[in-house]
Amino acid sequence: MANHGPSYGLSRELEKKNNARFSLEEAIEVLYWIEEATGMSFENDPAQFSTSQHVCDALKDGVMLAVLMNRLNGRDIVPCNMRPKMPFHKMENISNFLQAAKNYGVSEISLFQTVDLYENKQPYKVIECLRFLAAVAQAKGAPVPFPQWVVKLATNNPRRFDEGTMRSGDTVIPLQYGTNKCASQKGMTPYGLARQIKPDGMQ
Repeated sequence: MANHGPSYGLSRELEKKNNARFSLEEAIEVLYWIEEATGMSFENDPAQFSTSQHVCDALKDGVMLAVLMNRLNGRDIVPCNMRPKMPFHKMENISNFLQAAKNYGVSEISLFQTVDLYENKQPYKVIECLRFLAAVAQAKGAPVPFPQWVVKLATNNPRRFDEGTMRSGDTVIPLQYGTNKCASQKGMTPYGLARQIKPDGMQ
């Protein structure tokens, strides 16, 4: 990890907001799912983790991420250095995972950047990406177990109407064109007209 000094001002405010969005409980759930899906274990038990740095350190070599993508696809499609030593080897593994996740169906806005994980910049985005990946994998019927926290993705349900049904809407006047069912000017007198004073009994 790069050596960064303490942040100040706006950078500090952004850092605090990012930390507030990170949920350690959700992160541990995701790590346990990765272990179950890959059949591999992290060096340390995720239950022992207490900070986002611990979570990022467990994933930053990119090995478990690459293996996870291969398990979800049912075949080895993500190139991975299984014993990365140098930082660029680890970042390359992460980059390969991100590209594979994008091709798999994870929307680009849900992906994180390599530094978000490798330098613990925005750990919450890493967990959000993995949770969305789990949802996509479940929708695709990937050959791995899925826990209860995986959200079921909505599927499109297009409607098809015949020409007669479509034309029937032309007979309805929308409220944008006005209506006579609400307030009206009934009983009002023209502007500037003298006040009409009529004795009782006169119509």
